[in-house]
Amino acid sequence: MAFFISSLKERLKKGNTMEAMEAYLLIIGALFIIMLFGYFSMIFAFVLSFFQWDYLSPPEFVSIKNYLTIITDLEKGFSGVYYLQAPFFTGLRNILVYTAFVVPTQTFLAVILATLANQKLRGTTFYKLVYFLPATTSAVIISLLFVWLFREQGFINYAIDTIGSTIWTILPLEWLGFGPWLGFGPDWIYDRDYVIPAMALVAIWGTSGHFTISYLAALQSIPEGLYEAAVLDGAGRFKQFRHITLPMLRPMTVYVLVMGIIGAIQMFDLAFVMGGGVGGGPGGMGYTVTMDIYKEAFIKLRVGLAAAKSFVLFIIIFGLTYAIQKKYQVFR
Repeated sequence: MAFFISSLKERLKKGNTMEAMEAYLLIIGALFIIMLFGYFSMIFAFVLSFFQWDYLSPPEFVSIKNYLTIITDLEKGFSGVYYLQAPFFTGLRNILVYTAFVVPTQTFLAVILATLANQKLRGTTFYKLVYFLPATTSAVIISLLFVWLFREQGFINYAIDTIGSTIWTILPLEWLGFGPWLGFGPDWIYDRDYVIPAMALVAIWGTSGHFTISYLAALQSIPEGLYEAAVLDGAGRFKQFRHITLPMLRPMTVYVLVMGIIGAIQMFDLAFVMGGGVGGGPGGMGYTVTMDIYKEAFIKLRVGLAAAKSFVLFIIIFGLTYAIQKKYQVFR
C-alpha cells in the first residue's frame, strides 16, 4: 500500500494527474474497509474495555475493573480451581496447548508436501489439488465429519485397531513390552485427555494444504542456478535441501508460523462443533479464548469484559508474532 501511494506521488510530480486520481479512487474503497473493520474496530474495542455495557442500558465507565477481573481469573486458574471459575485461564491454557500441537506439525508437513509436489514427476498437478482441497471446505462441515469419525465405534478407532492388529501379527513385539493395540478405542470427543489432540489432528489435516501451496510458490521462486552450482560442488540432495532450500524458505516459514499462530489462537468453529457448543466439552478441555469472549459478549451480555479479553488476546498474538519476526529478522 505504501509503495503504491509513493508511486502515485511520483505520477503527480510528472503531471499524470488524471491517472493518479483514478488510482486514488480505486484504493479509497479498500482503505475505507481496512480503516473501518481494522483500526477503528480495534480502537473502539479498547475504549469499550473500560466500560460496562449490556447493549440495552447506557455504557457505564468502570476504569480498569474488567482488566482486574481478567487478572483475578488468571490467579484462580493458576491456583487450580474448577475450570468454570476461571474460564479465561482455561481457554488460554487449552488454546496454547492446541497451538503447540498444530503450528509446528502443519509447518513441517507443509514443507515436506511442497517439496514432494515440486518434483518434476507425472501427476503432481493432481497431488497439488488433493493437498489443497481440504482448505476449500467449510470448517463446520469438516468438524461434523470428524465428530462422526472420532466416535468410540468410529472409523478412526477401527483403523487404529486394524493397523495395530496387523503389526502385532507380522512383528510380535511382546518381548519389548508392547502389547497389541486391541482395545485402544477412546471416545475422542468426550474424553478430556483426547479432545485437544482430536481437534489438533483435524486442524492439521485441514490447514496443511493451504500452507503447502504457499511453500510450493516459494520453492518455485528459488533460482535453479543455486542448485546447479551445488551439484558442481558435489552437494547431494540432502545438503542442497539443508543449505539452499531451507534458508531460502525462511521468509515463507515466518509467514506460515505467524499465520498459523494467529489462526490457531483465534480458533472457534472447530471447538464449537467438536466441543458441543460453548460448554467446552469434557472438563472444559475444548474451551477456547474466543469461545469465552463470545460467551461474555452474546450470552452473559458483558460487552466491556469481552472487549477487554479481546484486547488481551490481541496483545498475546501480537507479542508472539513480533517475537517470531524479531528472531528471524525478516524485515531487516
